[in-house]
Amino acid sequence: MPRAYAKLTLTDAVGRLRPGMRVLLPPGCGEPAALVGEICRQSERLSDLTLLGGIHLGDYPFARPEHASLRLATWHMSSRLEDARRRGRAEFVPMRYFDLVSEFAAGGAWAPDCVLVHAAPPDARGWLSLGVAVGVTLPAARRAPLVIAQVNPEMPRTLGNAFLHASQVDAWVDVDEPLTPYPPTVVGEIERRIGAHVAALVPDGATVQVGVGAIPQAVLEALGDHRDLALHSLLVDSSVGLVERGVVTCAAKPVHRGRMDIAEAMGTRRLFDFLHENPRVNMEPSGFVHDPDTVARFPRFVAINSALEVDLTGQVTAESLGPRQVAGIGGQFDFVLGASRSHGGASIIALPATGRDGTVSRIVPRLAHGANVTSPRVLADWVVTEHGAAHLRGQGERGRAQALLGVADPRFQEELARGVTS
Repeated sequence: MPRAYAKLTLTDAVGRLRPGMRVLLPPGCGEPAALVGEICRQSERLSDLTLLGGIHLGDYPFARPEHASLRLATWHMSSRLEDARRRGRAEFVPMRYFDLVSEFAAGGAWAPDCVLVHAAPPDARGWLSLGVAVGVTLPAARRAPLVIAQVNPEMPRTLGNAFLHASQVDAWVDVDEPLTPYPPTVVGEIERRIGAHVAALVPDGATVQVGVGAIPQAVLEALGDHRDLALHSLLVDSSVGLVERGVVTCAAKPVHRGRMDIAEAMGTRRLFDFLHENPRVNMEPSGFVHDPDTVARFPRFVAINSALEVDLTGQVTAESLGPRQVAGIGGQFDFVLGASRSHGGASIIALPATGRDGTVSRIVPRLAHGANVTSPRVLADWVVTEHGAAHLRGQGERGRAQALLGVADPRFQEELARGVTS
């Protein structure tokens, strides 16, 4: 049955929410800041309302003590949530991205009562593009009991499988404000060296998946001399330059040739302008983009992901420091698994060899006690630091350890070697 698509004020739109509801938010640059701000203003009325979401680029206003009646369930932990988590107001949900689409939608364990969307204005036929955050939000909105849209002309009108029709929206608010940006990260010499080592492992014609942060940005910058690459899953500002220089053509893709399959985009005005009505960018939900079976269909799929620690068996944690959860699982496992099934594919875990200003090795004998394994050793392929690339696929325990010793910081190699021989 068609919904009302009623234009409301912020106060009245959030007035549709009730205490105890679960409300899904778009992540990243797609966060509907005006609606979130109004939820905070009405927080005293909305006792035990639970916000569901992933990475947020703002200051997590809903986690402040003055909004203690609100709760949060998130698939991406942040240091800004630690106090709320200690007080029982925030809960981490350990879930890979591919599963979010089913579990944070109707019928799932975290089925929302309401989905908030941040959309570009509708076209003449009533179709609203969800812009930079399609991955989990779109499939959830299509099945939600209540959908409230923040309609904003600043949101780029992305193409592909990115649309809700006005008849699928209960209420909307008119907002004209810049998106929350994700500025490029400062890239240092260590990251540039890592980026160069990673780029050397990427063949021409590959489909490349990278995340956000200094190392992914350095990798993208180092790919400037490649040919006929495709980008998958996420776009950032540095992606734009590769397209404009003709490095990214998607010409070798067997599926959606000539187009990038993207679930989310995080960047600044440069990226948003690039995305607007760009037929090269095919937005898709994460149920497609993060599906290991989808990834396996692309030959030479190269998954490039970061880590906090890698142990000498090849186990990776990208989410916790010991038992302390500091990030999320994200799409790493999805893409590592998919790359292992791709013909000519590869998984690359990239990280600096040391942490804490060079005082500790991030290549370790075993992951810290209580650390959560993001990618298991059975899927270990390449590990890259500023000191080079360690090839682990097919290696036995001793061979893996020796390869990883070769990319550890020289100051820690002797100590690590004792762990191998003991």
